[in-house]
Amino acid sequence: MVVFNRVRIWFQKEIEQLKPLVRDAYQKIYKYQLERTSLYELQMREAIVQITPILEVFIEHIPAYKSSYIKVLANQEQLAASDLILCFDRAMYELHLYATLGKEIGKYANEAPWSKELRALLNERQAIEPVSNSTSDEELFLASGKVASSGHAEGIAVVIMHKDELVNVRNGDILVTTMTTPDFIEVAPLIAGLVTDRGGIVCHAAILAREFNIPCIVGCRNATEVVKSGQKIRMDAISGIVMGCGNV
Repeated sequence: MVVFNRVRIWFQKEIEQLKPLVRDAYQKIYKYQLERTSLYELQMREAIVQITPILEVFIEHIPAYKSSYIKVLANQEQLAASDLILCFDRAMYELHLYATLGKEIGKYANEAPWSKELRALLNERQAIEPVSNSTSDEELFLASGKVASSGHAEGIAVVIMHKDELVNVRNGDILVTTMTTPDFIEVAPLIAGLVTDRGGIVCHAAILAREFNIPCIVGCRNATEVVKSGQKIRMDAISGIVMGCGNV
């Protein structure tokens, strides 16, 4: 109870400081991923440096294997830009997903005093942004969303609703899911494209796709409903459109 109250007092003061810093960091990550200049990399690194001391306060309240991502950020000069981006995003993910308070190990984060505010903050990245297109009446049209990583891809769709299903992903597949988590990194080198129901330009799927140079369309709302596993699809990650090419 003492631990809980101490964290609650900290939470009330510092979470408001964390909010704008996290928003700024994700925007600078996005800016860097678009152009990858030395200046934008420096700005991204400086933004993460400002956040790291605040994240370190959480270390004693989360499991050691989860806090390791925060600890690595303290030595970010040893990380390549790509590794830093994925490490920072994983640290934020682990921070709001689980927590340890006193002897209550493994509690979900919604029972931690910082969880509600942090979850709301990170869920901003899942907000679906409106996208306009002029092809929604075409016969093969399936879904449309926001382009997060540009390009074109054609392949067999694999609809993944749970991380345990990632074993079904094969080389050249187009992965369709509600939203990715860090577990999806293991199949990123295999997939030809990525489509999600939720998300904006700084969501996890968007960041992952840009780091692996995968065409990606996010915020399609119902892609996992209209696209079927085994179906051949084509994605235009320039216009933000997913088209059906028939079944296998």
